[in-house]
Amino acid sequence: MHRSPKELIELYWTEVWNNRNVELIRELCADPIVRHDPGSVTALSVDDQIARVRQQSEHAAPFFEHEVLHADDRFVTSVWNMHTRKGPRVELCGIEVFEAKDGKFIRCWNSSYTPGRWGRDGDKSVPDDLAPPALIAGPEGVTADWLQAVFQHAGLDAPRISLVSSQPIGHGNLSRTVRTQITYNANAARAVTSVICKLTSGIPQALDIAQAYGVYAREASVYEVFGEAPPLNAPHCFLAQSSPDGRAVNLVLEDLSARARLGDQIEGCSQADARAVVAEFAKLHRAFWGDPRLAEAPWLYNRSSLADTAGHAYAQGAAIVRQRFAGRLESRVLDAVDAFTPHVGAWTRTHASVRRTLIHGEPRVDNVLFEDTPVGPKAWLIDWQFADLGSPMFDTAYFLAGSLTQADRKACERALIAEQQGEIAKSDPSYTLDIALAEYADALPFALFTTTGAALALPEGEHTDRLLMTLLSRNVDALADWDRIPG
Repeated sequence: MHRSPKELIELYWTEVWNNRNVELIRELCADPIVRHDPGSVTALSVDDQIARVRQQSEHAAPFFEHEVLHADDRFVTSVWNMHTRKGPRVELCGIEVFEAKDGKFIRCWNSSYTPGRWGRDGDKSVPDDLAPPALIAGPEGVTADWLQAVFQHAGLDAPRISLVSSQPIGHGNLSRTVRTQITYNANAARAVTSVICKLTSGIPQALDIAQAYGVYAREASVYEVFGEAPPLNAPHCFLAQSSPDGRAVNLVLEDLSARARLGDQIEGCSQADARAVVAEFAKLHRAFWGDPRLAEAPWLYNRSSLADTAGHAYAQGAAIVRQRFAGRLESRVLDAVDAFTPHVGAWTRTHASVRRTLIHGEPRVDNVLFEDTPVGPKAWLIDWQFADLGSPMFDTAYFLAGSLTQADRKACERALIAEQQGEIAKSDPSYTLDIALAEYADALPFALFTTTGAALALPEGEHTDRLLMTLLSRNVDALADWDRIPG
């Protein structure tokens, strides 16, 4: 019997699959039939084909229906829907093209199967009731469906996402960050075409650190506090969620990379850049000055409670600095690092207990994006993993002591302190310039504490050694200029 391609496909779906008459394959398919899938080709003997269909039929009893069927005397195309009849109902849809010769199928091409059924007239492009986005483990979970749910639950009316493509960016130790390009099936002139996804680290030791110090919950909580209208320049957050055990995080953020440059710790920044950053500090600190919502927030870093740990880590880091950079750093820098070793715990306990407002907590210059505008640089603050309550001068001292050359810092720091204090005083006139200057000087050692502690984690190498030596020199210069090196 010589069957046409259309007769073959109708028997194949109705009899072989729907009625489970698998032996009919011997009449419908060549031996072997060649199956083409995306990126692969598989030759299946008749017996293998029968075994495959029988296994799937017994497991799920699939039922196929044509949505569109087209055939000529050689090829047949089936646009199909399928649902299972055994176990939990599963719906899939796909497209298959078969080639026939001498009354049997000799080849088939299979598109990737997609959950659900083919859309029909009257169906919405994007359903209104998508489930909330699940907490995903890593970049492989950033799919079109997942991002569609992220946007819907963020209140964004986005067209149907048809394709996403993610590329790793940055060198974060406590998370994996990817830039995801988004393609839609409709006009996307006003749609979000890329996002930054900050996700759980794939390094077990990093997960332990993240859990121990609460960094995932902290950063997610900061974006939740900021809400839809952050009081400073921070990327818009479409999703901020972390796991209850503190070992997973999903952040989906506005992608600013096309219009902003990332700060570089070794190169530092200009005075104009620094002014833009301190202006954002002032907005942040004034907005959350004495905010009662933060008084007992459990996710804050709380440096003063970790004073003993900080002192121990600093002592270890100082020993490494002395051994690693002897003969490479000026002796005055090494001596200053050593001079602080007995004082770090007490200094942290005393000066980190000033809890006036929400602070960034780790405002390195590479935690800032700089947007160059016709009226000067505009700063965007990112990476809030060590946010805390503290003196507003903590952020300013930390940033200026590590991000500018000594000459540039001395040329602008007092003016920037005064500008920041003046903004805060609009909300609290009792915060005087004298208080700000004293808190700035008392906060300067924290930049050195962090740099010295980083020697424990940063391996030896040309780049990391240059980074540490640059920061240590800048930190000590600032401390010497403000007479804060223990005698």
